[in-house]
Amino acid sequence: MTGWLIYGKKDAEKNKGYIDFYMTEGKILGIDIVLLHREKIEVGIKNDSWFIRYDGKDCTKPDFVIVRTIYPLLSKQLEGLSIPVFNSSEIARICNNKAITYQSVANLSIPIIDTTFVENAAVSQKLKVIIEPTVIKTVSGHGGSQVYLSLPKCSSALPDPYKEIRSSETTKEEILAGIGYEDCVMQPFISGRHQDLRVYVIGKEIIAAILRTSNDGFRANFSLGGNVREYELSEDELITIRKIIKHFDFGMVGIDFLIGDKGELIFNEIEDVVGARMLYHCTDINLVKKYLLFIMDNLSN
Repeated sequence: MTGWLIYGKKDAEKNKGYIDFYMTEGKILGIDIVLLHREKIEVGIKNDSWFIRYDGKDCTKPDFVIVRTIYPLLSKQLEGLSIPVFNSSEIARICNNKAITYQSVANLSIPIIDTTFVENAAVSQKLKVIIEPTVIKTVSGHGGSQVYLSLPKCSSALPDPYKEIRSSETTKEEILAGIGYEDCVMQPFISGRHQDLRVYVIGKEIIAAILRTSNDGFRANFSLGGNVREYELSEDELITIRKIIKHFDFGMVGIDFLIGDKGELIFNEIEDVVGARMLYHCTDINLVKKYLLFIMDNLSN
């Protein structure tokens, strides 16, 4: 059995140890894991049929593909060639756009932070009229990137009510430069407990939950210096998470929640190309093995 593991070249260099882990675990399970760089993949239509080439050459189709890069069009092309893809192109399409993700989760009767969808052309005007601390995120930001905090101006004659979080503020000019041509979502800043929760999911199974605590009261990402520990989910929290799992056909994802003032879970986003550093830091769970076993079972069924 052969499986392609697709990464962007820079991400592949950064994640070499993780890729080697896939190859080692694959070999144990009788799977030849082959790394492909997305930059060398060519897809399209030729002679009225879908095609894929790698490094300028036609290639033999694998038994499955694990896509570790954000490229829903590529995932759709692979599926069109009858290659099983993990995650599916539909999960990639939804979960790599925060606005579409919120639309998809909104009818599941779970708490979601109030969110306004903002076209790129309207962001500048929206920033001029904010009346409360506001978080601005590009719809496709990943791993804590392209997330900004904007605060209302305060009168010089009055104490600054946002003094504690003023150091995390981003100027309007920096926000506009950072988001480029992307659309955004805008949300009120929730101070809560300065924590969020990532729940690792494979298929319909909850693998583990990791609690992240911010060092600066804004972003809690492990890659940005947040503190992490394993977290035991309550029965109510499990009910909330299972509503999301039931609604989607996941391969492997991370479901992220903010932690409110009362400890409640507030849905934040779903990571399609989910990182595993936090999980390996906090547990001895072999996530790669579990994922490959899930894929093998999925293919056999």
